Amino acid sequence: MYVPEAFASGDMGVARALVEAHAFGMLVAGRGDGEFDITHLPFVLDAGEPFGRLRSHVARANPIAAMLERPLPVVAVFTGPHGYVTPRWYEHPHDNVPTWNYTAVHVHGIARRIDDESDVRKLLAELTAHYERGAATPWTPDVLAPERRERLLGAITAFSIEVTRVESKRKLSQNKSPADRAGVIAGLRARGSDGDVVLARLMDDERGTP
Repeated sequence: MYVPEAFASGDMGVARALVEAHAFGMLVAGRGDGEFDITHLPFVLDAGEPFGRLRSHVARANPIAAMLERPLPVVAVFTGPHGYVTPRWYEHPHDNVPTWNYTAVHVHGIARRIDDESDVRKLLAELTAHYERGAATPWTPDVLAPERRERLLGAITAFSIEVTRVESKRKLSQNKSPADRAGVIAGLRARGSDGDVVLARLMDDERGTP
């Protein structure tokens, strides 16, 4: 990922928070012939230093499942709040061009298949518990009829990613003047979508960072 110095973030806590809040990511795996297989998945991020371990699963029919017969170099891509920035929000709009503010984390690592059935069941239970949280009666895999549950378990390939490198980018107008940053924050808040409001809050936090 291209990360100019102004937008680089080496804070693993901030990177973890983005992944945990936006855990539906994109998994990229090179096939070795110059092409890539890309799939979109929900992940579980385990505790660990300096970042942790990612776990997920793919359909057994997914080409990535066959690639997991061996340790597989991958990149998991996660994106946070983002939004269009118009030059109208700057102090001198005629001297600037449109851009996009956003946050993103790229997690590089080695994916390995999870073969232990109890570990696969644990992964599925944790995934559903995470996304069912807050429900009055959360759904769990245990509600499935045993034969159907076993059939579905046989149709997936679970894996974990041993993280080797994390790239974190926060493009939040850090390269602009205080007046321009204030103008972007005000513009985002006035535009008012959910993503704009969160992005403005991130910019406000970044503005207060020494």
